[in-house]
Amino acid sequence: MPQFRPFITALAIVITFFTATELSAKADTLTFSNVVALQDNGLTRVNLLSNPGVTIIGPRISFLVDIQGTVPAGVSSLLRITYTEAGSAPIVQTFAIPAFGSVPPPYSQLFTINSPGANAQGVAATLTISIISGPGLSGAAGAGQFVTHTYSFNVAQPVPEPTSMVLLGSGVIGLWARARRRRARDSAHSPPASTE
Repeated sequence: MPQFRPFITALAIVITFFTATELSAKADTLTFSNVVALQDNGLTRVNLLSNPGVTIIGPRISFLVDIQGTVPAGVSSLLRITYTEAGSAPIVQTFAIPAFGSVPPPYSQLFTINSPGANAQGVAATLTISIISGPGLSGAAGAGQFVTHTYSFNVAQPVPEPTSMVLLGSGVIGLWARARRRRARDSAHSPPASTE
């Protein structure tokens, strides 16, 4: 029996290691953080958690959300985005979260929303981010873990400045006057049409 003692000890260590790994994988649930709205073609990031009620320029808005944690084997996970504006139907998008064996965490999901009611005054909007995960998930909430948070902000559509409109108008008038002078000059220098 003493010759089997090292084998039994090694087997106990391996079993303990795999059990601890399995428990930590179950305990390390999926979470999301760093939800930002991308502005100025992605040059500016507005953190929605630390800037509640901020005004975002639309109507086309891109968002970025970071997801971290562990996706256990055999468990499906979804990221559900629900965008709601005052006076409009909710816009819902769903993304499958890839297994972190193929994608290293944190995983960042980029998504874009077209605001149906963006105007110069701004419209109140909310963005609800939800992570749903569970075995054999078919998209229904309540199948396992459900993490959610709602962010509130306003969406406004940019209005051209009066100075820009004056510059644009004077440019159009200048082009029109130049074309008119050219036509008058060309008609004065053209030979009369012969009638034979």
